[in-house]
Amino acid sequence: MTALYLSIELILMIGVGFVVWRLGLVDEKFDESLTSFIINISLPCMIIKSFDAPFSIQDLNNCLILLLISVVVLGLSFGIGQICYKLCRGGYSGRIMRFGVMFTNFTFVGMPVVEQLYGQTGLLYFVVFIVPMRMVYYSAAKPLLSPPGIEFEKESVWQHIKGWLSPPVIAVFIGLALYISQIRLPVVVDDTISGIGSVCSPLGMILCGLSLGKHKLCMLMNVRYLRLPLLRNFLMPALTIALLYFLPLDPLVAKVVVIFSALPVASLLAAFTIQYDPEPGARLESAGSVLFSIIACAVTIPLWAYMADILFV
Repeated sequence: MTALYLSIELILMIGVGFVVWRLGLVDEKFDESLTSFIINISLPCMIIKSFDAPFSIQDLNNCLILLLISVVVLGLSFGIGQICYKLCRGGYSGRIMRFGVMFTNFTFVGMPVVEQLYGQTGLLYFVVFIVPMRMVYYSAAKPLLSPPGIEFEKESVWQHIKGWLSPPVIAVFIGLALYISQIRLPVVVDDTISGIGSVCSPLGMILCGLSLGKHKLCMLMNVRYLRLPLLRNFLMPALTIALLYFLPLDPLVAKVVVIFSALPVASLLAAFTIQYDPEPGARLESAGSVLFSIIACAVTIPLWAYMADILFV
């Protein structure tokens, strides 16, 4: 029931963003500024706050295991995404399918869902698990979604380092240092970080709605756009459960990984497609896939959370 309630709440927040954009209550560059604020300020605060827990060797060991699992999941997801790309004979549909299979909405949907379902320890595990995903996410968008033949500018070593060490990733290292050392920040600083971090998820979902609001709703309602949500919301969680079931893992570790795999398509897929693919059809398909995947998560997240609770005890 908790997962269902939270999923519906997140969808309603997306609806707010959609209506705000359609009514013209914000200007054309508002979503870009909001994205910058969330990624560079609010999200790092939320991540640092997630490490505010008593130190435990067992938890630290589980975090290391989750990092290993994350790399394996990322590799397997790329392999499945590449198969989808080939089956779609390339083209923008194949590129969208590949990216969508690899990356979920682990920030704006994943973090609040995991925190509500599994508490502070679950959120700590989840934040560590998505570190490799986050490091690849932003740097992979351009090569994965750009049409063939696009020449990329050569990046310096420093540019590569900046791409990998984004503010959210740096926040993980800061939070981890505070967690291991058990250094307590002054109350006023801690409360400020908590307050700024608490707006991350609602603003993130509103941002997703703003992105969807750029398209007419009737144009997004295409049966073809159901392909990616079927893979992302149903097939990937099923495969994840099948693989994890036979491993001797802490039940909470397994549940966190299952919830990650059950999350909807990454909301920034639509924004990345607008940025890297000039095809109008690509922009519609990416936005439609995100829309259907988010709507479906109201059913699929509670379903897979229930299955994880039964299978991993």
